[in-house]
Order: sequence, then C-alpha cells, then structure tokens
Amino acid sequence: MSQPLVVITGASSGIGLALAHAFAKEGHALLLIARHMKAIDGLDGHSTAYASSDVTDYAALEAAIRQAEEKFGKTACLINNAGMADARAFTDVEPEAFSHEIDVNLKGVLNGTKVVLADMAARKSGTIINISSVSDRKTSPVAVGYTASKYAVRAAGESLREAVGMQGVRVINVAPAYIKTNIHQGMGISFEEYCHLLGNPDFLSAEELAEVVLYCWKLPPTVCIRDIVVAPTRSGF
Repeated sequence: MSQPLVVITGASSGIGLALAHAFAKEGHALLLIARHMKAIDGLDGHSTAYASSDVTDYAALEAAIRQAEEKFGKTACLINNAGMADARAFTDVEPEAFSHEIDVNLKGVLNGTKVVLADMAARKSGTIINISSVSDRKTSPVAVGYTASKYAVRAAGESLREAVGMQGVRVINVAPAYIKTNIHQGMGISFEEYCHLLGNPDFLSAEELAEVVLYCWKLPPTVCIRDIVVAPTRSGF
C-alpha cells in the first residue's frame, strides 16, 4: 500500500522535482502538477498522477486534485511550490508582469490551499507546506513583486495556521535562500549573471532543501515547524 497522497505544485523541475523524488522514496502516492507536466524518469511503476494545470486556474487545480483523490484517497500533504521571480528593477517591470507574478506566487498558494483545507479540517489531519523564500522577510531594491508576494505568502500561511491549528492541520512556511535551480531562466539571464546580482554566494541543491521539507513532514503530526529559513552557511544574506 502506498503512503498517503502528497500533492506538489511546480513539480516539473528544480525544487518541485527534488520533492517528487524525495516523497516517492518514502512510498507516497503523488500528484505532480505543473503547467507543462510530463512523466518523470525514475518514478515508473510508482503511484504517481500528473496534471498539466496552472495554479492560477482554481477550477483546473481543483479538478486535478479531486481526480487524484478519487484514486489515492484524500490529500494528506499539499506542497505549494509553484513560483516565479522577476529580478528587474521595478521601473523596468510591466504591470502585466508583476500582476502575473502575484497571481502565481500568492493566488496559486491560496488556490491550492482552498481546495484541500476544508477536508483536512474536517478530518482533523493534514499538512500544508508553502515553499516561500527568505524574501518573505528580507526586502530588496529589485524583485519588488516577488518580495511582496512572498511576504504575503508568509502572512497568509500564518493566518491560516491560527485558523486551523486547533483542528489538527499543520501549516508550515519553508523559506529557502539560495537554492540552485533554473529560476534565472525565467528572468532571461544566465546563472552567472544571477549569481552576480546576489553577490556570488554559495547555493544549496534542490535535493538538500527537499530533505528539510521531508523532515518537517515526517515529524509527528502533533509537532508543527511553523516557519523555517534554510540557507547556505556561507552566505551574507
């Protein structure tokens, strides 16, 4: 028998892909969601469902999760990982660009949470893990839309934890600093340029972060790590 269903958004690459492998090794049934989701090598024969859905589309997200729940049972853990970043100066960012950034980073989290929260509260069991950013507490002269959306993610998660914690639902905020992913590609710059913008710090791997998330999940359900920052030791951030 598979372990309970874990739903991961933004699962096609980077942190989401590492999370998929980490939770698969633990034997969990998985629903992996991304805009352009494809089957993942190494998960053949595993209890895995895939959905090509946009987290900004509530109806599509709900349909994907409900379909997976019909097959694997109710969602035990939702990991809101889908996100994007625009590191340009705010004067250079088009209104439609920062609007979309907020839709993905904040509304995507709210959409996924809305789909599963009522069931979790009724069962008095469940975990929601939001992959935020150290930018949810650290301002920056650039990436204004990203920083604003991540501050909001942290506030929304803590507010929801206050609302449902007494019902046995854990809401966890994981705030990574420098993780080596392909996020720079969405900014239209090279990884080297991205490093330069950040002051050339060390980077953690997505796999290292996934182990931290897995640790938070595997603690007894009576224990909730509400908020955790994960960063390389060699970092001045």
